[in-house]
Amino acid sequence: MSNVKIEIGKKIKEYKVIEEPYPHIIVETNKELHGWWHGKRECTGERLLINPYNGCSLDCIFCYTKGFNFGYFKTFFEQKIVTVCKDFDKNVAEQLDSINVASCGYLSPVTDPFQTLNLKYKLSEKILREFVSRNIPIEFITKERIPDEVIELIKQQPHSFGQVSILTLDENLRKILIPGGGATTSELFDNLHKLSNANIHPVCRIDPILPFITDKKQDLKDLIKASIDAGANHIISSCLDIPKLIYDYLIQNIKQNFGNGVAYDYQRLYNESIDNYMNANINYRKRLFCFLREECDRQGISFALCMEYELIDGKPKGLNQEFMSSTNCEGIDIPIYVRVGERFKLIVDCNGACLNCKDAICGINDLAMGKEENSKKDFKLKDYRRWSQMELELSNIES
Repeated sequence: MSNVKIEIGKKIKEYKVIEEPYPHIIVETNKELHGWWHGKRECTGERLLINPYNGCSLDCIFCYTKGFNFGYFKTFFEQKIVTVCKDFDKNVAEQLDSINVASCGYLSPVTDPFQTLNLKYKLSEKILREFVSRNIPIEFITKERIPDEVIELIKQQPHSFGQVSILTLDENLRKILIPGGGATTSELFDNLHKLSNANIHPVCRIDPILPFITDKKQDLKDLIKASIDAGANHIISSCLDIPKLIYDYLIQNIKQNFGNGVAYDYQRLYNESIDNYMNANINYRKRLFCFLREECDRQGISFALCMEYELIDGKPKGLNQEFMSSTNCEGIDIPIYVRVGERFKLIVDCNGACLNCKDAICGINDLAMGKEENSKKDFKLKDYRRWSQMELELSNIES
């Protein structure tokens, strides 16, 4: 068992590395649930973001967190060591008990919640249980097999749901893109079957699409159809964007796996800089998104984009208004929930699309982000606690 030193803020901390079942360290943490990060945002619904692991054994070659050049993320990128947040489920439980207002939980935005290490620590299942036991909705996104326990848990909460990321129908290609393993293509479609059969909202994420690798129109048509046949009722997609910090790393990976020609095509196509990312040319992306939206319309399924922007007068503008066919990004309307006694209940007539809301049906003006003065707010646990002190109108809460 070796040790690793990690720079956290201005301090250097040393941890023992546990080698099995995947190299990892265990850290004490006081990190808090929080909403979407400030700045540009396309996510219509507010969320409580939950990350029990930093780093991910799937090690997708295109993972944007490899561009997080700090702390535990940097340790994973450079040394392939995952960080496990010790007893994070207990931390989450205490935080949920400190609030009376809740949005849907999101497990987890930066790493796969069911990666190899979760088989040992079960943090994801424990966190899901804390949300469901309080009747707070929670979602997850995965490229792994969904544990049966997870299905049994979230089917108890009517607004909880699952997202399954399927990049391609080609299993050999999937293995190249996700060298750390993950569920097979067949198992990913089985995930959608299991969600659908349990009456849990099943989302298929074709996310990201990699130009010149997974963007052939017939392949995408077949993937959409296979997803629908497996039970999916909503598609989310994006085109690969590349953090500038890992641009050379990714181009080298593409050259190694797909040849010099494809790498050269990437260098020509990725000519648009938006914040800290290189994006494919907007004309290419818009043609791709037009095709996907039209194909989803043709096959009778709703569609949305994830974190896609174009530059207008030098400023990023979201593309979802142009291409999305659903009210909310994930194809399901999830209202804000408030505590009534020991459990939470939904606010009637709230569709959860905070980003577009101007009326604050929930009674929390901050969440009406369709108002210009609220449009760029990001929320932390302290905001949820502040809202919890408000006298909310109980007449519009589920009986």
